[in-house]
Amino acid sequence: MSNFFQNLQEREKKLLFLSLFLLILLSLFFVIKNMHENYSRSSLNLIKAKSDYEYVFNKVDNFQKSINRKNLNRDSINTIIINNNLKNSITDIEYKITDTSILINFSSSNINDAASMTEKIINNHFNQVSSIKYQNLNSKVKTELKFN
Repeated sequence: MSNFFQNLQEREKKLLFLSLFLLILLSLFFVIKNMHENYSRSSLNLIKAKSDYEYVFNKVDNFQKSINRKNLNRDSINTIIINNNLKNSITDIEYKITDTSILINFSSSNINDAASMTEKIINNHFNQVSSIKYQNLNSKVKTELKFN
């Protein structure tokens, strides 16, 4: 083999090295191209799997929330206050039912407790909220929730 190589002319040796180099470069190109295609396919599969997971998770979460929701009444509001340790900060609770809506008014010592209480009431009941009003009166925050 070495004798064969030695018998080649300089131009033939250069052509042989160039063709070998191009062959290696071509094989490297195919390997990289294949890896890139596999990576792209895997990325698409990941996006699809993530999308499917999020879809199922959201459906289960909504279903679970709907199971835990109750009808809006005075007892459920008192339960929320007790369960979230808001007994000292939520006062003056008014619960009124009209023909078309339910009106809840309460006072709280700060806006954070009022917002937390509002969120808990909305998330734990079937009724749809139609309006939320916060009013700062002296050292208290007056909250009005209206449900349809």
